[in-house]
Amino acid sequence: MILAVLALATGRAQAQDLVAMEPRAVAALGEGFIARTEGPLMTLTCPTCEGTPLVEIRVGRQEDGTEQRLRSGYTSIASLDQQCRARNPTCRVERADLGPAVGWVSAYQAGPLSGSTLVLLRQGALVLVRSVGGSPEVARGSVERLRAEVLPALVGN
Repeated sequence: MILAVLALATGRAQAQDLVAMEPRAVAALGEGFIARTEGPLMTLTCPTCEGTPLVEIRVGRQEDGTEQRLRSGYTSIASLDQQCRARNPTCRVERADLGPAVGWVSAYQAGPLSGSTLVLLRQGALVLVRSVGGSPEVARGSVERLRAEVLPALVGN
């Protein structure tokens, strides 16, 4: 776990960091979930759960200036919300900082599915969580459980 914190804090998260977090992620999401990690991507599914949720956790780098613009206020959550609504009128964006990481979470409808995406940035490191399910509660709930119980170990204190 400490390895994951150090690796992401320096922007070098590895597949083994996510593999080590699989049991914690499965426990956070609940009975029926299974996990598979390949490279910088962990996929969690629950084929027997209501809403058939699918969740991905991806670690990587994003050094395009987004983090600095968000930290400085140059890019506001309101502007991200407006951009999201322009692509999908059901989309809503809220600020979602976690520890030293800055970010946002979106929630949206995509046909019969609901989705939620969480973006966290810290010193160029990126944690991205995407969740889809049969209802907004399923999609956003998965993101929020991971945000509370798993992601603090990835973004550090």
